[in-house]
Amino acid sequence: MSLEQLKREVSELTDREQAELIGFTLQLRHAHDAKYRREVTDRLNDQDKSHWLTPEEFERRLGNA
Repeated sequence: MSLEQLKREVSELTDREQAELIGFTLQLRHAHDAKYRREVTDRLNDQDKSHWLTPEEFERRLGNA
């Protein structure tokens, strides 16, 4: 299957399925990166709400990645 075929297939997924796929591909991308995993863990455990992003800010930043 070509990349273009994959893109077409992904575009037909529901929003929930696309979100699951994004999570899966990020997991694959960083599976062997201990520094990245440690940073993500630290961020997930951060209880300081001033460090949290709104969904809109997250989408904006994701679009600039």
